[in-house]
Amino acid sequence: MTNPWPVLRRGSHGPDVTTLQFILRAARDAWRHLAADGDYGPKTEEIVRAFQGFAGITVDGVVGPVTWDKLTDGHTIGSIVRPGEHGDFVRAAQTELHKQGYLAASGIDGIFGPHTEAAVRRFQEDVGLTVDGVVGPHTWRQLVTHKR
Repeated sequence: MTNPWPVLRRGSHGPDVTTLQFILRAARDAWRHLAADGDYGPKTEEIVRAFQGFAGITVDGVVGPVTWDKLTDGHTIGSIVRPGEHGDFVRAAQTELHKQGYLAASGIDGIFGPHTEAAVRRFQEDVGLTVDGVVGPHTWRQLVTHKR
């Protein structure tokens, strides 16, 4: 049983908002200036709306199931992350691994090295996913929605 995606909107805060912000920053160079501060304010809403328009989905500034699916499907934007990669998609995955207790805060460095890969593999095994060390759509869904 998969938990529902969290619904994020202006006023939301916490690690899932930070993850969202890192994903948006990685999606387009024009959005790199977005602060990944965990607070869903007007700038985050503006960029979510722009992403929704780009993705061809309802533009409402609310990040619900359809928006999360587009953010993490690996096709709309290149959100699949693998060992050896670096950047904000990796930081997003590391933020969720930290939230889930699989990675120390000091491990949120944007580098998909051995510690991150080991954390991904442990998480995948613990939640019953295929253990491949890659953060693809199924792993994203579990990372964001899993309740410890």
